[in-house]
Amino acid sequence: MNTAVSALNSSHKCQDFFFRPTFIFVLLFTSTFSTPTHYIPSLRAYTDPIFEQLVLWTGRFIFRIEENFIYQLTSDSTGAFIHTFNLMVLACIAACLWRWIQPTLNYSKVSYAFYTYVRYYLALQLFLYGFNKIFKCQFFLPEPNTLYTRVGEMPKDLLFWSAMGSSYFYTVFGGILEVLAASLLLFRKTYLLGSLMAFGILSNVLAINLGFNISVKLYASFFLFLSFILIIPYLKALYAFLIHQKLVKAKVWSPSFLTKKRRFQHSFIKTISIWLLLFEALVPYFKVNNFNDDAQQRPLFHGAYAVTSFVKNELPIPSLSTFTKRWKRVFVHRRGHFIVQTMDDKMQDYQFQYDLEAQEFYLEHPETAVEYQLNYITSATGNLILSGVLEGQDIEIRLAPLDWRQLPLLQQDFNWTIDAIL
Repeated sequence: MNTAVSALNSSHKCQDFFFRPTFIFVLLFTSTFSTPTHYIPSLRAYTDPIFEQLVLWTGRFIFRIEENFIYQLTSDSTGAFIHTFNLMVLACIAACLWRWIQPTLNYSKVSYAFYTYVRYYLALQLFLYGFNKIFKCQFFLPEPNTLYTRVGEMPKDLLFWSAMGSSYFYTVFGGILEVLAASLLLFRKTYLLGSLMAFGILSNVLAINLGFNISVKLYASFFLFLSFILIIPYLKALYAFLIHQKLVKAKVWSPSFLTKKRRFQHSFIKTISIWLLLFEALVPYFKVNNFNDDAQQRPLFHGAYAVTSFVKNELPIPSLSTFTKRWKRVFVHRRGHFIVQTMDDKMQDYQFQYDLEAQEFYLEHPETAVEYQLNYITSATGNLILSGVLEGQDIEIRLAPLDWRQLPLLQQDFNWTIDAIL
């Protein structure tokens, strides 16, 4: 009997040893380094100045970083990783103080509140990313300049983003899975299934971020950690079922509402919380009426253009590869960029604005901040004639629009058999 009691006490001590710092760390991380939200209040406006100074101090005096580093709390910055380290240290210190002030803990009730918070927080993140995929805003249609860049010259992250953005079906499918996992997390009877789905989805997301060097590795790792936290209470039951084919009921505490008033209060709070999560995730798309970013209207002049004539200082330059500085194509990016592709396939980016009344383009070099003014003439077919002085050279350039949406990568072809391909 004494042995059983001793083993139980030892188990509770071990559980308490890990639970308290984890509890505090998750609360600190989600309140000081959360993803941006539109309507759910965030503390970051108040906490960032404090924690960024702590990051600077830790970087200089603990990790001995002598060169300048990004100390702001942005995705995968050095500051973000140092901030995570700081939160771990703070969580351990706070957990020791908590244990000293309150040696005994009503673990069942506190863990229930903690798991509920984690469930809803993780559900919000999956809703945000899931709907972003369903409405094609995360993996958007590749821009024309990307489509005309040689594959071997693309960074891995851009190549992956472009491949995902080219497939409407797969992007939406991935978003539906994330939204489904988020929905299952919101209900006590289905949250284990939702946690397992989230763990599988987020494992793949983290692998993609690592494999393609995509800069949300820290967020993905944290979300994966949260999904694992939700599975922990069921590990023994899952092991018994999957390995020994035995049904073992997990010992997970949940509140019992003995009065109608308590049941109503619980249902009311839960309903409001769910609607708040959906409001945060969906309203931004309703505000701009964008439910398929691929079909959204692009800005004026957006697209790809072939350079049919290039005259510099009144001297026509032929379209030969030996004239490496001659323009080959021009791209107008939807985010206000004017991108020039030269004959050697190098890309030069300018900030881009235009004046319809004056019929002028304004190009600003991103490095020198020098602004250039070019006159333009348009034709009914969409052709453009640009003229003016650019980087000290008199130029006159004729552009013909390219039907970039007809490129093979953007065709949503589907074949059950290989016969149609051969």
